[in-house]
Amino acid sequence: MAYQIFEMSDGQRVALYAQGNSVLYCLLPFARGMLPIEVKRDYLAHFEARIFRDTVCYVYENLEHTIILDTLGNGPARIILTDGPLGYGFCNLHLVVRDGDLYLFYQAFSGREKGYGLYVCMPYQENCRGVVFEKESPVGDGARKVGGQEEGQEQMGRRNDLAGKNELVGKNALGFHVTATDAGTVITCVDKISGEVRVFEWKSGLIFEERRQVGEEEHGRRLNSLQAAWEEEKEGWELQKEEIQAVALAKMGELQQEREERLIQCRKEYEGKVNRLRGEYEEKLAKCREGYEKQLLQAKRQYDELAQTAIRLQQIGRKWRDKYFEKDDE
Repeated sequence: MAYQIFEMSDGQRVALYAQGNSVLYCLLPFARGMLPIEVKRDYLAHFEARIFRDTVCYVYENLEHTIILDTLGNGPARIILTDGPLGYGFCNLHLVVRDGDLYLFYQAFSGREKGYGLYVCMPYQENCRGVVFEKESPVGDGARKVGGQEEGQEQMGRRNDLAGKNELVGKNALGFHVTATDAGTVITCVDKISGEVRVFEWKSGLIFEERRQVGEEEHGRRLNSLQAAWEEEKEGWELQKEEIQAVALAKMGELQQEREERLIQCRKEYEGKVNRLRGEYEEKLAKCREGYEKQLLQAKRQYDELAQTAIRLQQIGRKWRDKYFEKDDE
């Protein structure tokens, strides 16, 4: 029993699963007291579901070996695939939504002539079926021969084919995976019996194109060709090695010389700028010194004048003192 949980456009989550012969669903979160709702009672195998146009679509094989497509809602169930003349033969059901359409991929045994293969149909469009690939069956030795075969041998061949068919389908002889990439959608198929891997590009609708796989022999040829080309290119590089080294050394010498010239030029520019700044500084210093000396001389001259004035005042004071003090003494 495998749950498939889907989230609808309104945010509601739905859990859909198969159990026994029933298909059931419930709304999430699942509260206490809630019971799953049974929608089908004839389930046998191969349950698969997808959201298509905001509706949960599911497909399964019923007890009559018929592939049924139905939805969670009031839509009628559709019979997609019916049992062939050799009996049960469908498995690996896989729903894919692409470019607004619903596709059903499935594995089926197609009879003694072509064996088993991978097929696709569009459930909601009439007579839209396609073949991804078909493979001849390695089993079933009772193939009908042209003329002269008795009825018992034919029936034995049918039984052998039916046994081989059930064996292939029971083993799920084919494994496939649909992958959407930036370059497009690809289908990778693995034959579980032979181990063969095939890759198909899903062009559009029911059109598939197989990618050419490189075999071991061709891979060896390509590898030898690449190795020979590499050896030839390596010899060419060896011949040009000395020339390349000489060119590289010359280029390094030019770069070193250019670097030294640039360094010398920068040093000259720096020294010229220093000398210019030093000259401007000395010129300003000389002007400041000259102005300071002028102010000093002027202050000295004023000091001398004041000193002379003081001396004269002292002399005048002495004269007046001598004059008046002498009279008082007499």
